[in-house]
Amino acid sequence: MNSTCDYYSQEHKKKLVKTFFGKFKIKKPKKGFIFIIMLEQLQQTFPKIDQEIVLYAWKKCNENVEETKAILTWLTENTTNLQQQRYLMRLFDNFGYRLEKTTILQTWTNYNQIFIDTYDELEKICATSNLNESQEENELKIGREMCLHILWNILKYPKHIKYRQIHKQALYNYLSKKCHTLCADFDQVFIGIEVDLQNIGFKKENDNWYYQYDHIQLLHLWECYRSVLNLQPMYFYVFILLLLIKQMI
Repeated sequence: MNSTCDYYSQEHKKKLVKTFFGKFKIKKPKKGFIFIIMLEQLQQTFPKIDQEIVLYAWKKCNENVEETKAILTWLTENTTNLQQQRYLMRLFDNFGYRLEKTTILQTWTNYNQIFIDTYDELEKICATSNLNESQEENELKIGREMCLHILWNILKYPKHIKYRQIHKQALYNYLSKKCHTLCADFDQVFIGIEVDLQNIGFKKENDNWYYQYDHIQLLHLWECYRSVLNLQPMYFYVFILLLLIKQMI
C-alpha cells in the first residue's frame, strides 16, 4: 500500500514539474522538487496572485525568493484581478530596470489602470530621463576635457609660467561656448571646474587662478590626471619616469 502511494506521489510531482517548467529533468529530481516546494509556498503566501504570474515573477527574479516576494507583494497590494496582474507585471518587466516601482505604479494609477496609456507615458518618462542623463554626460565631458588639458600642460611644461596661470575671463568664454554647443548647464560646469582647480593646486587671486607652488607637485598632479583619465597603474610609473628623465636633461 505504501509503495503505491509513493508511486502516485512521485507521478504527481512529475506532473507539477512539467506544469511549471515544461520539461522534467529526471537526472536532477531533487532540484526540481525544491523548486516546486518553493513555488507552492509562494502560491500559499500569495493566494490572490495567479499561478502563472507567480512563476513569471520567480523566473524574472532569477529564482531569488526575497525579490520574488517583493514583486508579488507589490502586485497583491495594487491589483484586483488576473488581467491587472498581467498588465502590471508586464509594465514592470519593460520598465522596472529603468524606473522605480513607485513611478510605474503612480503612472498606472494616474491613467486609470489603462495599459496602453500607461505604457506610452512611461516611455515618455524614460525618454526624458535619457535626455537628462545625456546632458549630465555632456557636463562631465566638458569638465573632464578641461581638467585633462590643464593638467597635461603643467606636467608637460613644468617650467612654463603661462601654464600655471588661468585668466578667469578666458576660462569663462571657453566654457560658455563649449556648453552652448553641447547644451550643457554652464553654471554647473563652471562651479565644478573651480573646485577641480583648487584640488589640482590652483589658488584664486584677483578673480584669476594661479598654481600656488614654485615646484610642481608631480605625484599629486599625476594622480589627478590619472583619476580623470582613469589610466591603468603601469602607465603611472612609465610616465613619471619619462618626466623625471626630461627634467634631468
